[in-house]
Amino acid sequence: MLIRKEIIEEGFMLGIWEITESSEQLFNMLSEENRKKAYKNLSKIKSKKRKLEWLSTRVVLQILTNDNKTVKHTAQGQPYLSDNSYQISISHSKDYAVVLLHKHQKVGVDIENYSDRVLRIENRFISEDEYIDPDNRTLHLILHWCAKETLYKLMDSTKIIFKEHLHIKPFQIQDKGVIKASESLSPNNTDFDIYYEVNKNFVITWGTL
Repeated sequence: MLIRKEIIEEGFMLGIWEITESSEQLFNMLSEENRKKAYKNLSKIKSKKRKLEWLSTRVVLQILTNDNKTVKHTAQGQPYLSDNSYQISISHSKDYAVVLLHKHQKVGVDIENYSDRVLRIENRFISEDEYIDPDNRTLHLILHWCAKETLYKLMDSTKIIFKEHLHIKPFQIQDKGVIKASESLSPNNTDFDIYYEVNKNFVITWGTL
């Protein structure tokens, strides 16, 4: 079910879906044209979980645009709309899926459920220079991971190493806020503002380039 649909800033459209339906229910929420496109794609997807993720993001996209849009992917796996009417970013995590759109600016979004899994992969994406709150370690790590996933989507490069090229400046966790971040892969060393929100069930981050 759709739990959030809003303009988060001028030009940005955000939709968050809680996946409580079956694949059949989600499929039937699509328009006739979108069902035809979905049928072709779903025949290639074996995983039940992956089908739910795929369908839920297409339902959200249909709701946000009130239109029949086709999602394609770049060679790096990044989504884009075939008619280029919006820039798009998609994310899903366990029971949730999110779609972020903007008419002109490149966008990135990530959503993560609360999980201790992030503790096991900390060494893969956190550098020695990055501050992690010892009193709220798991949530702080999840926010760092989410922010770096968002940066990765914005940069659209297969050469990125999270620990080496993506940098998060120290911040204190609030219910919502802005994370100052930067990248050191390109010659420009671009700075980013990554917006975040902490929900009782998940964390979401988004940004633009």
